[in-house]
Amino acid sequence: MPRDSTERQLARRLAIIDLLPLLPEHGTGQGATVDQLINRLGDTFAVDRRTFERDLRDLADPQGPWRRQFGLEVESRPSADDGRVNEWFTTAHSKIPLFKSVTAVDALVASFARQELGPFLPRDARRALDEQVATIERKQRHLHQTDAHRQVIAYQDKIRRLPDGRPMGPGKVAQAHLQTVNDALMKHLMLRLVYRAARSEVNKTHRVYPVGLVIHDRTLRLLAVDEAEVTLDPAAMTVKSFHLHRMREVALGDPVARNIRVPTLDEALARGTLEMWSKGRITLHLRFAGGENADVFARTLEEMPLSDDQTIFLNMAGQRELMATVTNTSTLRRMLQSMAREAKVLAPADLKQEMCAFLAEALALQQGD
Repeated sequence: MPRDSTERQLARRLAIIDLLPLLPEHGTGQGATVDQLINRLGDTFAVDRRTFERDLRDLADPQGPWRRQFGLEVESRPSADDGRVNEWFTTAHSKIPLFKSVTAVDALVASFARQELGPFLPRDARRALDEQVATIERKQRHLHQTDAHRQVIAYQDKIRRLPDGRPMGPGKVAQAHLQTVNDALMKHLMLRLVYRAARSEVNKTHRVYPVGLVIHDRTLRLLAVDEAEVTLDPAAMTVKSFHLHRMREVALGDPVARNIRVPTLDEALARGTLEMWSKGRITLHLRFAGGENADVFARTLEEMPLSDDQTIFLNMAGQRELMATVTNTSTLRRMLQSMAREAKVLAPADLKQEMCAFLAEALALQQGD
């Protein structure tokens, strides 16, 4: 048997730490037994059972260097399957997260984080997340998988987040443009955009202060403040939405001056930046038509109300009506247009007139040649 040099001992103990499962704070989970460690590492290090047991005792010693100098907390407890056998694990308070193994829930969270955040992250951050997920997947293949662990891993393959919004595919975004936008957000830089809006036939150049990046209605959008609209009061600044697939050129600009304070992303969203083509707040009054489809629409709005103050009630004729204070956005108007056979707009009067004009134009178009 090779001599147990300091270097070999250190390598073996680091390998043991890497394999020890993390015991969550709630105290449930399965640890690693000496037999499992031998099966996993015995051929690599060619040492006997007593050596592994001594390694574990030294790692768990509350007065030893692993605990006192490095903050590693290794503990043991009798196995739930066989009380004569001890299971070993690191605790949730251990200060060496680099070496601790992960639970199936950790893997699930990391996988969903990559799925949700991947499009947003700068290149280096995305690479780091990919490496973290790869490490987690590697550790999942280690010795401490239980049936419950495998169930959670299988669950991961049964959950998907499908895109919301309209049935069109998302616009094609140049990866170089997305990377430049992410760099500006990460490094607190201005951006120079050459942009063509949906309602324009020409490109326009903008110098902007980036606020944040969002996915909305299946499109990536940069929220930013035009340089010409920057004031000393963030609340007075207009935050605009720029679709990344409409950007023709993107270049990094100067660092944002320290005395410039643009709205935060949360502030921009709270003030309704993504409520496209807003016409202000209104008190919406609808009357539902009879029939199954109208009943389904009414029940849907009961389950998913348009506002906190929404009420659905029966009028004197026994018909259901709705009242709600809402923002009159293009999204709201499209919904009302699509449900025009199920609900009639009673108020406000200008929205009712707009609905009638839209339906008349749509009817003329559909009936025409």
